[in-house]
Amino acid sequence: MPTVSAPVILPDFFVDHFVITDGLEKFIDGLRLLAEQGGGNLVGTRHLIRRGGNSVNTASALLALGIRPILIVKTDPQGLGLLKGLVDPQLDLTHVHTDGMLSATVSIEAEYQGRRVNIMVSDSGSVASFSFSDLKESDLECIRRAPLVALLCLNHNRMAPSLAHDLFSMVRSQSNAITFMDIGDPSGNPDIVRPLVEDVLRAGLVDILSMNENEAGWIARTLAPNDARWTDLVAHPERWLQAAEYISSEVDVQIDLHTHHFAASAKAGESVVVPSFNVVANVVCGAGDAWNAGDICGTILHLDTSERLTLANAVAALYVSSPQAIHPTIKEVLSFLSGNS
Repeated sequence: MPTVSAPVILPDFFVDHFVITDGLEKFIDGLRLLAEQGGGNLVGTRHLIRRGGNSVNTASALLALGIRPILIVKTDPQGLGLLKGLVDPQLDLTHVHTDGMLSATVSIEAEYQGRRVNIMVSDSGSVASFSFSDLKESDLECIRRAPLVALLCLNHNRMAPSLAHDLFSMVRSQSNAITFMDIGDPSGNPDIVRPLVEDVLRAGLVDILSMNENEAGWIARTLAPNDARWTDLVAHPERWLQAAEYISSEVDVQIDLHTHHFAASAKAGESVVVPSFNVVANVVCGAGDAWNAGDICGTILHLDTSERLTLANAVAALYVSSPQAIHPTIKEVLSFLSGNS
C-alpha cells in the first residue's frame, strides 16, 4: 500500500450494543409476551459490544486497510476510555474531545421479509450538537493537510447544515482536500435535508456524496417533490441508479451509491455500476461504514471507478460476513478479490 496523507473523519463516536436474533416478528412477539406478564427475560439472542458511530467505524475500517486516518469526535472521559478498549491501539485518538456526552446505540439485527435488517435505537449524546466551533486549531491544521475530509452521521446533528457548510467552506478556502459526505438516514431528523441540499450541495461544497437507496430517496424527493419516480424508492430497485444519476445532474456532485444489490458512481452524465458480492450476512450495522472506507481508500489511491467500487464492495462483503463485526485487512481483501475474479 503506498504511503498517503491521513484523511480526516468526523464527528461521531457511539458505543454500539448489537442484539442479534433470527426473525424480527418472533423477537417482537417475545417482547410483547414479556410486557403482558409484567416483565421478564428474553433469551436466545446474541450480544456484542463494539465501537460504533459512522466516523469511528469508517476510521477503523480504513486503518485495517493500511490507511491511517485522523479521527475527530466528541464524547466524555468514560467514552474515551471505552473507545480505547474498542479500537485498534494504532488508531490515532489524539483528536478525541472529552468535554461532551457519551453517544450510544442498540442495534437489533434480524431477518425480515427475506433480508437481514438492522433497527437502531440511539441516544445521540454530543453528536447532536457537534459544530464547527468545537474544532480546535490542532484539528483545523490536520484538516488543512488532509487529502480528503469526510463528514458523516449528519442525521443525528441538529445543526448539520451549518456544520457541513462551515467545515467544507473552510476546506475549500484553505486546502485542496476532497470533500466527502454521508448524511445517514435522515428520517429521524428530516428538517436537515433541504438546507443540506440548498446550502451545501448546490453551493458546490461537496465532491463526493455517499448514500444508500433510502438516502437517495430522501434527496431526490427534496429536489423534485412532485416526481412520482422517487415515491417509495426503496421498494423499486430498478429506479435506484436512476435516482443517483438524477441527483448528480441536479447538484453537480459525484454520487457514490451503495446497495445490497450493486454499487454505482454517477457524475457528469456518466455512471459505472458494479454488482455486490453474494455473501451470508452475519451483521448489518456498519456495512455502509465499511463500504465508505473502501470508497475513501480507493479515492485517495486514485483507483479508477470500477476498481474503487469493487474494492468498496469487497470491504463491505467481508465485514458483514464476519460473525464478530471485524473489518478486513487489505491482505484479506486482495485474497477475497482473487478468489472472486
